[in-house]
Amino acid sequence: MKTSSSLSNNACSSSSIHSASIDTTYNIPMKDIIRPLPSTLDEKKVQSLMETIQTTETDQVPPIDVLWYEAPESKNNYFFAMGGCHRWEAHKRLNSKTIRAKLVRTTLNDLRIYFGSSLPNFK
Repeated sequence: MKTSSSLSNNACSSSSIHSASIDTTYNIPMKDIIRPLPSTLDEKKVQSLMETIQTTETDQVPPIDVLWYEAPESKNNYFFAMGGCHRWEAHKRLNSKTIRAKLVRTTLNDLRIYFGSSLPNFK
C-alpha cells in the first residue's frame, strides 16, 4: 500500500497543515474511504485533473489527506476524506481502484468535533 517515503524533486509538493510533516504516501482503496461531506465541484477543475491523471506521472497530482482512526478494541481501521474533492471525483470518474493519500492519524475526540452527534458507531 505504501508508495513513497518522500517526494521527488519534480513532484508537486503542496500539502495541508495536517499533513505538512508527513512524507509517506499510500495507495488507499477508494472503497475504504468514507466521504461524509457533500462536494461542490468545479467541472473544469475535475476535467483538468482527469487529463493530468491519465497523461502524467501520478506523483504530479498531490495526495489527498485522509484521517485515519483505528478503533482500540477491534483494531478496525476507518478512513475519512474531508477535502480533496476534485482529486477524489477525478479518480472516481476514471474508475481508479486506489487514490494516493497521506494518512493523518486522528482520535475519537477529533472525530467528535468533525461529526458531532452524527459520529458513526465504531466497532
